[in-house]
Amino acid sequence: MRQILETEQYVQVPPMMLSDPFYRITYLIKEEIRKYKWIEGENGRELTWEQARNEWMKLHREKYEKFVMETLSFPEE
Repeated sequence: MRQILETEQYVQVPPMMLSDPFYRITYLIKEEIRKYKWIEGENGRELTWEQARNEWMKLHREKYEKFVMETLSFPEE
C-alpha cells in the first residue's frame, strides 16, 4: 500500500485488490493529497509530490483517518 502513496502517478494493482478496504482508503488518501497539492498550487506554492504528501500527512492525516473510520464504522447494537 505504501507504494501507492510514493508516487503521484497511477500505480497498477491486481484486480482483487480493488475490493480491499485498505486499498480503497489508501486511494482516498492519495486523492486528498492530490487536492492539497492543487490547492497549494492555486495559492502560488508549487509543491513536489513528496512535499505535498509529507505536509498533508503531517497536517491532515489523523483527522482524515478518524473521519473515514467513523464513516465506515457500524453503530453498536
